[in-house]
Amino acid sequence: LNPKLREWINPKAPDKPEISHGKRLFRLGDKVMQVRNNYDLPWTREDGTSGQGIFNGDMGVITEIDRPGGAIHVHIDDKDVLYDFEHASTELEPAYAVTIHKSQGSEFAAVVIPLFEVPPRLCYRNLLYTGVTRAKDLCILAGHAAEAAAMAQNAMRNKRFSKLAQMLKGEGI
Repeated sequence: LNPKLREWINPKAPDKPEISHGKRLFRLGDKVMQVRNNYDLPWTREDGTSGQGIFNGDMGVITEIDRPGGAIHVHIDDKDVLYDFEHASTELEPAYAVTIHKSQGSEFAAVVIPLFEVPPRLCYRNLLYTGVTRAKDLCILAGHAAEAAAMAQNAMRNKRFSKLAQMLKGEGI
């Protein structure tokens, strides 16, 4: 879905540099998401302040592609972040469409939730609630009313197998 949305929202153009690295294509103006915590990644702000750390789920826009320097500049919130091509290809993903799980903690002006053949493992109330509550202004449930109703009625939570209890007791994994 992301490549198709990119071509519609941010189409290829002569004045938009792009770079392919690994399996990723990055284009000037692309919306991207940081997909893992990187506590060492430096950032700066317009006021000259700086710091370190960009975190899983942070979203931004590519503002510059510097081929000679081997770098991509991304504006995330009020921070400017410089990624070398290698880190960009492993830490950034397109963010025109994101999963409900990846959207947790974020808000969007508009959210579209597809409700077509929802897999049973994802058919539960908490997931639907999380998706709907990401929308600030508009939420569209696209699909079948029966799927939405089934999700809303299923209050069961997925079982997690993190072994956290054993680790806290000092039993190891």
